Order: sequence, then C-alpha cells, then structure tokens
Amino acid sequence: MSEELAPFGPWRILTWPLHHVRWKIVVPYAFLTVVLAIAGSYLATSVVTGSLNERFDNQLAEAGRVVADSVVRQERDHLEIVRAASFTEGVNEAVLARNESDIEGLLLPIVTNGAVERLEILDSSGQRLDTFKLVDENTLTYEEIVDTDVPADWPIVQETLAGETDAIGDKHAQLIETEDGFFLYTAGAITDGVDINGVVLVGTSLKSLVGILKTEALADVTVYDFSGNPIDSTFARPTSADASEEAILNIQSDSLSLATAGEGAVRETRTLWGREYDVLYGRLIVRDHAVGLYSVGLPSDFIFSAASATRTQIALLFGISMAAVLGIGFFLAHQLTKPIMKLVKTARIVASGDLTARSGVTTSDEIGTLARSFDEMTEKLQRQHLGTIKALTSAIDARDPYTMGHSVRVGQLAIALGRKLGLDDRDLSQLEIGGYLHDVGKIGIRDAILLKPGSLTPEERQAIQEHPTIGLAILDSVDLPEIVTQFVASHHERLDGSGYPHQLKGVDLPMVARIAAVSDMYDAVTSDRPYRGPMSPHEALALLRSEAGRLLDRSVVEAMAELLDDWEDRRRTDPDLQGFKLPALETRKVTV
Repeated sequence: MSEELAPFGPWRILTWPLHHVRWKIVVPYAFLTVVLAIAGSYLATSVVTGSLNERFDNQLAEAGRVVADSVVRQERDHLEIVRAASFTEGVNEAVLARNESDIEGLLLPIVTNGAVERLEILDSSGQRLDTFKLVDENTLTYEEIVDTDVPADWPIVQETLAGETDAIGDKHAQLIETEDGFFLYTAGAITDGVDINGVVLVGTSLKSLVGILKTEALADVTVYDFSGNPIDSTFARPTSADASEEAILNIQSDSLSLATAGEGAVRETRTLWGREYDVLYGRLIVRDHAVGLYSVGLPSDFIFSAASATRTQIALLFGISMAAVLGIGFFLAHQLTKPIMKLVKTARIVASGDLTARSGVTTSDEIGTLARSFDEMTEKLQRQHLGTIKALTSAIDARDPYTMGHSVRVGQLAIALGRKLGLDDRDLSQLEIGGYLHDVGKIGIRDAILLKPGSLTPEERQAIQEHPTIGLAILDSVDLPEIVTQFVASHHERLDGSGYPHQLKGVDLPMVARIAAVSDMYDAVTSDRPYRGPMSPHEALALLRSEAGRLLDRSVVEAMAELLDDWEDRRRTDPDLQGFKLPALETRKVTV
C-alpha cells in the first residue's frame, strides 16, 4: 500500500476513485445507467412474460371450453343418427318382426352417411337385434358386433326402455365400458307412438373421441370415471414393454375430487412423464348431466423456455445498449477530463522537482487557459531556478579565475552526453543542475588549499577530497532530485574503486556518476591551470580513451568522442560556456 493511501486504511482504498474528477463524473453516470437498464429490463421482461402467461392461461381455458363444446357437438351428431334411425319408416315394424335383414337394409345407408362408428338396435327386452361396427373408416366398411356385452344391463338402456325423461327429453347419454373399450353412447326409443318396442344406441369410442378433442382443442385430453380413474388419454405414454396400463394412465389427481364435487374448472401444475404441464379439470357434461370427468393439459415448459429466451434477448439488448451508453459516457468523460488529468500529472511531476515538465494542453476552453498559465508559470520558475543555480555556480567559480565557467560547462556537457546515451528530458534537466552544483562543496575548502598553485600535501589532498561530502551537506536541506545529489556525491568516483569519497566500483557506480566523471575530467584537462596548460580536445579524448574500461565508462567515453567536434564549436561560440573574469582576480596573490 502506498504512503498516500496507508493513513486512511481500507475506506480510503474503497473511495479512492471518487477523489478523481473523471470518476466523479463517470460513477454516478454509470450507476444511473445500470439502474435504468436493470429496471427497464425487469419491466420489459415482466410485461413480456406476463403477456406470455396470460396467453397461456387463455389458451388453456379455451382448450377446456373447446373440449366441452366438442363433446356436446358429438352428442348432437349422435342424436341426429338416433332420430333418423328411430323415425325411419319401417324400422319399428322390422324391430317388432325381429327382421334383421330389413333393419340392415333400412339403417345401413344412415349409418354409412353419418360415418357412425357404432350403432346397435335392441328389442324391447334390451337384446340385440342388429349391430353395426365400423372396421374401416376409409371405405366405411361395417361388420356385426360379436362380444359378450349385455346391453340390457346398461343403465342407459334401462332408462330408455322405462320411458324415463328429463328436462331435455327422452334421450339418454352415458360412457359405457365394452369389450372393445369405452364408448360414449346416446340412446333413443323405437316406438309406435304408444309402446316402446326397442332402443337405438349410437356410440363413438372414447379413443376416437379424445383424438378428435385433442385436434380441436390443441391440447392433451384425458377422460376419467367418477372415481378419478383415467379411462383414456392423448398424453404421450412410456414405451417400455413392461409398462402396465395403470402405469401408463397414472395421471390421477386430488384436484379431480373438486371437479367431481361440482367446483367447476380446477387447475394445477403437474409433472407428467418428465414434462411440466398445466392441467385444467372439469366435468364432462352431456345433456345437462355429467357422464364423467375430463382434463386438458398444455406443456408449460415452452412458456418457461420462451420466457427464458425473451429474458435473454431483452437482457442482451439492454446489455448492449447499456454498454454503448457506458462506452459513450466513458469516452465523453475521458475527453472532458483528459486535459485535467494531464495537467494534474504535470503538476505532480513539477512538484517532484522536475521543472521541465509541461502539460501541452492547448484547448480553447477554461482548462486550456489554466494549463497555458501553469506552463508559463513553470517555465518562469525553471528559468529562475536555473538562474539562481548559475549565480551560485558563478560565485563558486569566481574564487578561482582558472575555473571560470567550469560548472556550467560540466552541466551542459553532461546534458549532451546524456542525450547521446538516450536519457529522457527529465534526467537531462537533472544532469544539468547536478553539473552546475557538483563543486558546491568547494565553498567549504580554504583558499589556501583550493587556490594553491603547486602540488598538494596528502593532508591538503584529503581536504580537497572532502568537497563532495561537504556539497551534500550543504544541499541536504534542499529537496533536490536523486540524480542531482548523485552527481554532486560521485563525480570523482571511478570504475575501479579508486575514486572518492566512497570508492564505488563496477555495478555500484550509477550512470549519472559515469557521465559526471567524463564531463568533469574532460573539462578539467582542457581548461588552463596555474600548474599546467590545457590539453587539446583530441589529446583530452585520447586520455579519456586510455582510461576507458578502467577508470571511466567506455560507452560514455565513446559518446564524448562522437560529440567532440560539436561540443568544441559550441564551447568557442557560446558566451555562457566562457565564464567571466573579475578585474580584481586578473592578477591574484596567492597566500599559502
């Protein structure tokens, strides 16, 4: 954790982004966008899902109505056949005469035209006289019913022979189990107007009926007896060979008891053979009375899948829209705050001591005006800063007319070497200041030692070698960059460890010290001294190369070789590199 964040603990870490203008703009914008997207997605999904559920409910209710209406319609078709058969001229007489051939001749056209599935003619005792059973619906082929069923035992036959009537009339309907399965039968009397001489039974198998009902209702249909036992169903059934009929039709429900009790339509959600169904139960009403129970079922899993797909689509749509809105918001916030962030970054760099940093913001708004003012202020501060350092440097160099301009030249040469070696502008600026201040410690050296024209004693040399340490002590109270202090501290260090004051060597010697050593040595040997004359540039370069790899860094020496001619041209023509001479120092008196 950085020192900036540490004093504030976890809360500062959590709230840190809100300390930036960009995030103060983006976070509320993003929060509002996300809230609106979630709310919009929820509302849209709720509306669509609610619409799907409503449509499903309506479809299930409509399926129940269609089943009820279809059963009534089927019963009416039965009634038409019953009436046609009982009122056909000659049928009553044929029944009384028990003439089956006449009965067949009279009724076969009616049966065929009506595509009746089953028709039975009974005598007055309920015994069969003639029967018709559809065996091929494509060719309308009929045959006689041969089974052991006893129609006389059926309540529907007994009621008809007894001449019972209800509010609707003297016809009767009932679900009856036969050897061929369950049938919906409608019965009517064959009468001469006074006596009941026989019974007409028209039937449709329940298997055919539920198939018709499913086609019309577009839902699976199941018919139950009054005990709740399923009689027939259109539900998809298991295909295992050992599945019993009871297991196949194991779709009883406690809701059937409510339907039996006359509660009207009863609905529930059930899992049947691995699928979710919504099932609607009701009583199967024929001629105003219940003949059984029924249910219609629609798979509800498609509602969930449709709702899920809809939610996914809506979420994707809102997600893309939200991403687009956030992207635009981030882009706008970035564009709006980019100049501010750049200005803040520049301010931090300047605050760290690098007065060369400029924001470069040129926008025409208030931020641009602020940035230009800041850059102008920083440039002025840099000029004043360098001017102050140069003045101090000149004061130091003025103590010895032979070293006039030495510090400025070292600073400028260090810049040229650093640029040749690929250092950035910030490091170059600090190299310059380090060069200007590298000999500031000589203020603490007595003139008798500093200006001595002859050779120095070991004690005097030791005193001279203290000037980097003295310089660091002088600059200790000034908050200077590390490169500057390294320049001051190590410009006399050498690769082999023979330098001073710390005898750094090899990898311990930083690049700034290597540049400082070459800059200082080159200017020193090419400057006039009271005890020797100056070397020529090429002689000085030869000296540097002779020490490359031992005392001096080879890459820095080669950089000096590359810029030698340019540097000497500049040294001859640039007044700042000439130094200045005080009249009082042109003829000096050395006091030892």
